[in-house]
Amino acid sequence: MESPLEHVQARLDRSAEVADALSVAYVARRDQDALAEAGVVDPALPLAGDVLAVKACFDVASWTTHAGSAVLRDAPPALADAPLVQAVRSAGAILVAQTNMTEFAYGALGLNATFGTPTTPMCPGEDRVSGGSTSGGAVAVALGAADIALGSDTSGSIRIPAAFCGESGFKPSQGRYSADGLIPLAVSFDAPGFIAASVTHLRRIDAALVGRSGATGADNASLHGRRFLVPRDAIDAGDTDAAVLERFDAWFSALVAAGAEIVELDMPMLVEACLAARAGWTIAVEAFDWHRNLIATEIDRYDTRVGPRIMMGASVPAADYVAAMRVIRECRRRYDVAMHGFDAMLTPTVAILPPRVADVQTTESYLAKNTEVLRLTEIANRLDLPSVSLPGRRDERGPIGLMLTGRRGDDAGVLDLAVTFEQLLAR
Repeated sequence: MESPLEHVQARLDRSAEVADALSVAYVARRDQDALAEAGVVDPALPLAGDVLAVKACFDVASWTTHAGSAVLRDAPPALADAPLVQAVRSAGAILVAQTNMTEFAYGALGLNATFGTPTTPMCPGEDRVSGGSTSGGAVAVALGAADIALGSDTSGSIRIPAAFCGESGFKPSQGRYSADGLIPLAVSFDAPGFIAASVTHLRRIDAALVGRSGATGADNASLHGRRFLVPRDAIDAGDTDAAVLERFDAWFSALVAAGAEIVELDMPMLVEACLAARAGWTIAVEAFDWHRNLIATEIDRYDTRVGPRIMMGASVPAADYVAAMRVIRECRRRYDVAMHGFDAMLTPTVAILPPRVADVQTTESYLAKNTEVLRLTEIANRLDLPSVSLPGRRDERGPIGLMLTGRRGDDAGVLDLAVTFEQLLAR
């Protein structure tokens, strides 16, 4: 059996093999310190030897928490790890790298004007976006350089890149993991979470962090007695690619064959919550609250795709923001009622295939694709729901994800169901 030290060395060897692609995904590294830690880590720890990569918006002692931005690139380094970073390391994971991201997490495509734009390994030679904002972390896992990518998810920023890079991603309910030591985007919707090669691994990470024992309740790979809801109105609310629908319908058929009952219903509160958040500029308002002092003096150093949108938060009438949050709360209540009797909601993770980087360079094209990419994932953030994206069969993975979204607080149940899906779809 491979020791933690041998495993970390193997990941570093893999990193050398994919150095060119990884040079844009990683923005800081500590290879020798990682090897030293791997040599003494307790092999009995639940995550012993897992290689950890941390998004640049989380504090890591001795690294600058720049959130992918030139604005903070020269800021003093953090004095201590964020509590969640420390928790993962205390469970045995070995920190190797800080990862690239969309500046200040404000974007779903993964473009970055300061550190470069990682592209998805699922479409070699096509120069397609990796998704954001946890772009570097998803690419590192997809390349085999990291086992765990710690990220944040405000509108889909973990699940989108996980889907585009053929990996699994988990956004928990708010409060499941500590958000201290994280530069926020919008505190009403932010949630730290993880990307890994499998949902089984994600569940192991979650169990290590929350003290959940015996996380094997879904391992019989059966869906008899399980009921799932498919909101076709939300899926069809935009221009969903035919390839995405074809893969989703194939998964749909496999789950039905495994005993699942799947019901298609209109769920208007899903789109209504997202439209309300946009109408009230809720993310811009909350982002501006954090950025107001920086942006007053450093606006010229912000990415032109990010700074102006944050500035919009300064001019939003308070009544519009309050009204939007009131609509969102009501949509949460309506969702809770509609989900009675169902185990989870099923959708594609992203409605379209990853765009080419060259096709999202204008402001108009960038904003249009950004909105389309996050329109299904943002539902779980607006309604504060646990949500998992998985790629289906590992041997047939591509830049398309299947998403399970559950009920608020039922994070363990959603992870268990996703493990069952993973097992069934691997057959």
